[in-house]
Amino acid sequence: MKKIFFAIMAVTLVLASCGHKSVGSFKVDNFSNGKAGEMLLVMDDKFFTESQLQEVTDSLQQAQPAINQNEPMFDVLHLQGKDFTSKFVRHRNIVHFDFSPKYNSNIIVFDRNAWSNPQVYIKIKGYDVDSCLNLFRTHADTIIDLLYDNDLKRVQYAYNRELEPTIQKTLKEMFGISLSVPMHYFIANKTDDFLWLRFRTTKNDRFIMVYKLPAYELTEDNVIAMRDSVTKKYIPGAVKNAYPIIAQKAGFPIVNPTQIGAKKGMEMRGLWESIGDYMGGPFYSFTFKSPDGQYCITVDGFVYAPQEDKRNYLREVEAIVKSLR
Repeated sequence: MKKIFFAIMAVTLVLASCGHKSVGSFKVDNFSNGKAGEMLLVMDDKFFTESQLQEVTDSLQQAQPAINQNEPMFDVLHLQGKDFTSKFVRHRNIVHFDFSPKYNSNIIVFDRNAWSNPQVYIKIKGYDVDSCLNLFRTHADTIIDLLYDNDLKRVQYAYNRELEPTIQKTLKEMFGISLSVPMHYFIANKTDDFLWLRFRTTKNDRFIMVYKLPAYELTEDNVIAMRDSVTKKYIPGAVKNAYPIIAQKAGFPIVNPTQIGAKKGMEMRGLWESIGDYMGGPFYSFTFKSPDGQYCITVDGFVYAPQEDKRNYLREVEAIVKSLR
């Protein structure tokens, strides 16, 4: 996913009213709804052809990056304009083509928290079908980024209501950081510079590991090599002598400079596989330098769910990594 570096035609920020009870920056009694990974597309058949609808839907349902099976970025729920009623306006992710021959301009508006919180509402308003579609095409990467980030925010809010206090204390003492880690995670392994958090079910595992190493240059090769050395040392496989490493194939991993909160560093997303076994899955990590410059600290989330879809699990661990403060 590309980062947002260009100016948006119009941005409307709706401020939270003081009459709502809040947890963090979210209003408890105005929480947005919708299933994980779901979004609403409001687009009238009477104005847009089936092929035009399909073009927009295909863009929104493009493959989720760095998953070892084909899963869409979003599950799209299509509505006609007349059906976009109070029943649906609280959905957390909405793209609305508001078309009328009576309008005198074609614009795109990015609105946050219009009816609920957290919410992204994107309106493409206009009188010309081709112009409206071109606006969507021009801003498609931005639209995907905003909807995706909003999905992560909703997970973070849910987790912030059930933080595991022992883990919070350990993260602060060991690394000087905080993460939105919920109660169902437990400490699976801990050393002076390594922490492995685990959430197990009968069908899958979700992991968060945090580690620090003496400072090194944040290059792709270094970040990959450091992660492989740590997982080989601390993460045992399901069979003797097996251990996970980063799968370097099919264009993965994807490594980019990024910033989470006030911390600048390197993000990496891709696939992990096992040496000596057949296990594997997706992961997301972020590496940054400690304030004193003496260490590189990595926060890494990865998933093992061999018989299930993985998109939502990956977003859960990515949301934890990106809650870094």
